[in-house]
Amino acid sequence: MADVVIRQAGADDALLVAALHLQSARDLAVPPEPGYLDRVAGVWLSERPDRPTWIAQSGGSHAGLLEARRIRPLPWPRRPDSSWLHIGLLFVAPDHRGRGVGRALVEAAVEWCCATDVTRIRLAAPDAAAKEFYERLGFTAPGGLLEYDLRGRA
Repeated sequence: MADVVIRQAGADDALLVAALHLQSARDLAVPPEPGYLDRVAGVWLSERPDRPTWIAQSGGSHAGLLEARRIRPLPWPRRPDSSWLHIGLLFVAPDHRGRGVGRALVEAAVEWCCATDVTRIRLAAPDAAAKEFYERLGFTAPGGLLEYDLRGRA
């Protein structure tokens, strides 16, 4: 994993984010549709402040993507303002699987959360293997959704 570089996606990465989304869909045998790249790039750009996204690069190629959505609840009396992060997509390109890319992407998201008001990360694991992967990283499954509680973490 020493050659894996994780960086947070910026506005200039909109088409790259869309291309990695498309690669993920193709990996799941979902057929492409006309205009998909532009549609994803446009939505991602318009929602970017609350859609933190990380890109993994390895060996000169794009190795993966973690795309999330920051959820900010409305204020509630006597409750401190906080938000949570929903991981919507974790994709690792087939040639880079089993090399720690997924772990590095999740760790980058956790690090970002610790520097913000995000108090937990939630996601729905698509299958048993994904559930096991997230549990190895410290996620638990209270009530069905996997969760990583960041409260009390230094």
